Amino acid sequence: MSRGIIIGLVIIILIAGGAYYAYYYFTTGNVSIYLQDAPSSQGLKIYLTISSIMIHKVNSASNGSWILVSNKSITVLLTSNITFLASARLPAGQYNEIFLEISSAKVELGGVNISANLPSAVFKIHIVNGMDLKGGSSESLLISFPHITFSNGEIIISPSVTAQVISQ
Repeated sequence: MSRGIIIGLVIIILIAGGAYYAYYYFTTGNVSIYLQDAPSSQGLKIYLTISSIMIHKVNSASNGSWILVSNKSITVLLTSNITFLASARLPAGQYNEIFLEISSAKVELGGVNISANLPSAVFKIHIVNGMDLKGGSSESLLISFPHITFSNGEIIISPSVTAQVISQ
């Protein structure tokens, strides 16, 4: 092959790669998801094992679609500190809910581990005022757990969880 043909092929490959990157970059944005629990005055430590994270993209033509953010199982300690959970590159658009699938919930009280009761094995979390993800942008979501309750000898984690867009 002649040197000119090779140089031409390299230029075509670079242009195609650049066009693909530009399209990908400007049609997607990065979302980082964080957790935070209200401060506990009861000396409780709550551990959640999250097996799946999905986010709901609003679509005016239909009911929208659920997009997988992570299916990596992770165990987190809920604290009043902001804790990183996951991040992903998602299509630009409007998002209104996060779905956390919980495989286990444990509470440590006075050095004793107790299984916590979740009304279901999921948290379907409303994003307050929604999230508008622009192409090429980054957004951060903070999931806030409001409280836990004691009932009939059980520790119950409230399913009233919300998320909001935060500035980092």
